[in-house]
Amino acid sequence: MTKKLVVLAVFAVWMGGCAKRNAPAPVPTNGLELWLRADTGVVAEGGRISRWQDQSGHGRDGVMANAPRQPALVASTLNGLPVVRFEGAQSLYLKEPVSPEAFTILVVGKNNNPEDTFSMILGPGGNFPNNQLRWENGGEVLAVGTGNGLPAVTTAVGDTRAYHLLTARYDGATLTVHMNGRLAGSHPVKAQGSWVLSQVGAYFSQHYAEADLAEVRIYSQAFPAADLASVEAELKSRYALR
Repeated sequence: MTKKLVVLAVFAVWMGGCAKRNAPAPVPTNGLELWLRADTGVVAEGGRISRWQDQSGHGRDGVMANAPRQPALVASTLNGLPVVRFEGAQSLYLKEPVSPEAFTILVVGKNNNPEDTFSMILGPGGNFPNNQLRWENGGEVLAVGTGNGLPAVTTAVGDTRAYHLLTARYDGATLTVHMNGRLAGSHPVKAQGSWVLSQVGAYFSQHYAEADLAEVRIYSQAFPAADLASVEAELKSRYALR
């Protein structure tokens, strides 16, 4: 082999290694119960969303037939990617509720409510228990599960009105909350049974989100620390979050 070919071969190997190192980590699917992405599977007409298709394979699409209650699809908003916008009167019902016991929930979005009151992320609907994950105000997140005895837990996370990655993880003994991959709070709690969530952006069709959502994932497992860090890094990179 000539010197020139040797150099090209070494360069090709080096480039291949760089490509592998720079490739995004694959999305874990073990225990993935709900996966909503604003850039995939959104059924919209006139900018209003009637169906947000679940990418997990479980068919838990978010649906809303009533046009005034449909959230909006807003293009090229977060790192060039779209978001689903809830404006204080919109929500999506999950065709089938998600009901993990242990869980990891990852949400990319922001709270648009200018008041120091709550803005729903995931909540109850129909006859399901009053379980909630919500932005409590401009700087906190609240999780509660009246259906499984999860006490109301509030965590100071920082500015919820800027785009961020919010992670809630429960392993059966401890609820931890991360903001952009950094630990914001750790709470020893004991719940009994499943944490049923059946609606995106509302609480019993009474209290609604003012928010943007770019992605929501719910897993029925509490990720080990290293795996969680990898998933959070992938989402932060995808949406250019710090």
